[in-house]
Amino acid sequence: MKIKNTIKEFQGKTIDKTKRFKRQIELKRLEKYANEIDMVLTLYNKKSCDETMMVKGLRKSSGETTVRKTHQEDVEKITKEIAKKLGLNEQIVGIMAKHHDIGHTFLGHSGEWWISNIQEDDGLGMVCHNAVGARELVFTDHIYEQIIDKIKVHNPEIGPKELGKIRESLWLIMDGINTHNGETPEKEYIPNVRKTEKDFESEMLKCYGIKGYDRTIKPATAEASLMRLADQISYIPLDMVDGLREGLVRDKDGNIVDTLDEDYIQVLTALGIDKAEIDIANKEKSYSKIAERLKEIFVNDVIANSTKGKITMSPRVMTLMNELRNLNNQKAVNNVILKEDQETYPLAIRELRDKYAKIFLEESLDEKIKQRSEKGIQNQRERVLATTLRTSEEMALEDEDEAVASAEYSENDEKFIRYILKSDTRDLQFTKRSAQIALRESIGEELDIARDHVLNQKVYQDKEELGLDYTKKNARIKSYISRYMRKLNEGEMVGYSEETRQTEIETIYKGVLSGKLPKYYEDMKVRVAKLMAGKYIASLNDSEFLRLLEQEEFVSQEQVESLTRKYKDIENLQDEVYIQDNWKSIAKAQEKSTEIQGEVK
Repeated sequence: MKIKNTIKEFQGKTIDKTKRFKRQIELKRLEKYANEIDMVLTLYNKKSCDETMMVKGLRKSSGETTVRKTHQEDVEKITKEIAKKLGLNEQIVGIMAKHHDIGHTFLGHSGEWWISNIQEDDGLGMVCHNAVGARELVFTDHIYEQIIDKIKVHNPEIGPKELGKIRESLWLIMDGINTHNGETPEKEYIPNVRKTEKDFESEMLKCYGIKGYDRTIKPATAEASLMRLADQISYIPLDMVDGLREGLVRDKDGNIVDTLDEDYIQVLTALGIDKAEIDIANKEKSYSKIAERLKEIFVNDVIANSTKGKITMSPRVMTLMNELRNLNNQKAVNNVILKEDQETYPLAIRELRDKYAKIFLEESLDEKIKQRSEKGIQNQRERVLATTLRTSEEMALEDEDEAVASAEYSENDEKFIRYILKSDTRDLQFTKRSAQIALRESIGEELDIARDHVLNQKVYQDKEELGLDYTKKNARIKSYISRYMRKLNEGEMVGYSEETRQTEIETIYKGVLSGKLPKYYEDMKVRVAKLMAGKYIASLNDSEFLRLLEQEEFVSQEQVESLTRKYKDIENLQDEVYIQDNWKSIAKAQEKSTEIQGEVK
C-alpha cells in the first residue's frame, strides 16, 4: 500500500509539473497579443474606475481618495514587479490585475452585499463582484470573440489554427478575475493547474449559487494566485491612508483622528518602518510614503518566500499584514455604512428589482432573447468595426428598434430592457442554472436550521436586519420546524444521515420545480426574472444608481443631500454607523485567520 501511494504521489507530481509547463506555454502565446487583449478589456472597465474603494463614492471628501482605477493600476505594478523576480508572465498577470475589479457593483462591497441579502429572502443566491465581472465579460459582452477579432485586425496574417489556440487559452485571464477575491487570507496560494475551462465556468456559476464559495476556489495559474495576494498588498495600506484622510477614524469622544495611533505604530514598527518616519508622517498628516513603504516590505517578502508553484509570505509578515487589515476594519471600515444607507438602499434595490422582474415577465424578455440569439443579432463579432471596437452601450443603442416593448415604459425601464436584450441564450441558461443551485442550497440551509432548533429544543428567532425583509425565509424555516415537530411527536427520527438529507432536499426541490409549493417558493420563471433584474442593477455605477433612485423618486432631494454628506462633516459618526451582519461575519473570520497564522510566527 505504501509503495502504491508513493507511485501515485510521484505520478501526481509529474502530471502537475507537465500541466504547469503547459500553462506557461499558453500564457506565453497570449503574451504576444497582450496589447489587443488589454485594449478590449479596457473598453469594459470604465464603469467603476472613478469609484472610490473603501470610502463610498457618494461621500468622498478628498480628491486624493483612492479610486478603483488607482488600486487596479497599483495591483498591476505590484504583480509585474513580483512576477519579474519569480519568472512568471509579467504581461498577462498585469492584464489580470489591471482589470480584476471590473465587476464591482455600485458602492463597492456594500452594493453586492445588499443585493445578496435581498436575494437571500427568495433563496436566489449571491452576487460576488469577481464572478459578476467574469460572467459579464464572457456571457454578456462575448469578450473572447471581440479579442479574436481585434487580434485579426492587428495581425491580418494570422491563421485560423493559431487563433483557435488563442481562443482556447483566453479563459485563463477570466479565471484570474473570477478567483481574485482576497477577503479571506490564506497562508499560501497554490494554483490548480489541472483546472479546465469547463471547471472555470462551473466555479463562476457556483459563486452565484453558494454562499462563500468565491473564497474557496483556487486560480488556474500561478499568475492569478499572485494577483490574489497582490490585491491585499495594495488595498490594506490604501485603506489605512483613506481612513485617516477622510475622517472615518474617531476617538472615544467622536473626534476625528488623523494620525497613526499606538495600535498602528506597533504593527508598522514590527514590520520595520522606523518610528521617525511615522512621526514625520503624523506631523505632516501625509501617509502616502508610509503606504509605499508597506507595499515595498510586503512585495520583497513575497519575492523572498515564493516560487513559481507557490505564492506566499513569511508567516510573521503575513500575520502582521493581516493585523494591519484588522485594525483598518475596526477603526475605519466599520464606520463606512450609516444607518440611513442601510434604511434607504436595500429597500430601493428590492423595489427596483421587483419592478424590473415584472417587466421581464410582462414583455417575455426570455423569449425575445432566444429569438434574437437565433437571428444572430447577439453575435457581437459581426458588429465590430474593422478598425475599432464600440462599447456595449453603443452596440445596444443600435438595437433600440428591436427592444421596443409592447407597453409604454419610462426611459429607465427602456434602459433595463436594452440591457437585458444584450444577453443571449447562454447567459439565460447560466442564470437558470444559478437559480437551481441557489434553490438547493437555500433548502438545505433552512432544513438544517429547522432541524437544529427542534433537536436542541430552541425557539426560532426571526432573522432580522435593518432595511431588509426576510419574511419569506422566516416562513419557510418555521414551516420546516413545524414539520419536524410533527415527525418528532410521531416518534420519527429527525436527525438524518447525509444521504437522507440530500433526498429530502431533492424532494422539496422537485416540488418547487413542479409548482407544488407556491406558498413558500416562486416558480422558476419568476426566479430567473428576479435574477436578471438583479444582474442589471448590479451593473450600475455609483452615479447611475443614485440618479436612478432620484428619477424613480425613491429618495428626495433632502435625502440625497444627507446620503452624500462627507464623513468629515458628520459630527456624531459613531452614533450613525451601521455594521452589516455579513460584514461582521467576514471581519470575524479575518481576525480568526490572523490568530491562527500568528501561532506560527
